[in-house]
Amino acid sequence: MPLNLPAVLILEKNKIATANPWIVTLDITLVNGEKFYFVHNTEDIVFQGRTYTAFPFQIEIPKTSSKGELPSWTLRISNVTRILQAYIEAQEGGVGAEIIIRFINAGYLAENYADLETFLEVMSAKADAQWVTFMLGMPNPMNKRFPKHRFIADHCPWDFKSRECAYNGVAATCKRTLDDCRILGNSRRFGGKPGMSNYAAGMG
Repeated sequence: MPLNLPAVLILEKNKIATANPWIVTLDITLVNGEKFYFVHNTEDIVFQGRTYTAFPFQIEIPKTSSKGELPSWTLRISNVTRILQAYIEAQEGGVGAEIIIRFINAGYLAENYADLETFLEVMSAKADAQWVTFMLGMPNPMNKRFPKHRFIADHCPWDFKSRECAYNGVAATCKRTLDDCRILGNSRRFGGKPGMSNYAAGMG
């Protein structure tokens, strides 16, 4: 399928030499919602309102095969600072995390790069002192929850003291009920759907 790129990017792509380098960005969304934005560059950039941190990484693009195999990508991200290792260890190797690989031109950051984006999912991961290595594949829609969230009347889905919960008091535990949330003075952040109880009762 031909790329539907803005004219200025087509001209830039066809140049033999240019002062505007093509660079690669990563949008990483872990299964807990934590996000990281990296760019393979000598300095940070701001792209689509997000700051991408200059960070070393390597990408192996899959070779074309006539055997019908699903392509897999290899992504290596520097592990010298251990930024990602703690997250993937706490989240089953990061399996299920979503990664967008995007090729952009440093001189035209405001252009539309939709045709130069690849959406991938982490299938496995490993780490050593130098690299965190991700094996990536195409997202499987059969593995996605639908609808994305469960709606429960009397139970709060948020982890206690998480960003969604936002409780910062002295209590050490919570039963995740609306009554407990009220006792802690945090009911406005209750993640359950109490109104569903009344709806269910009316259906009986």
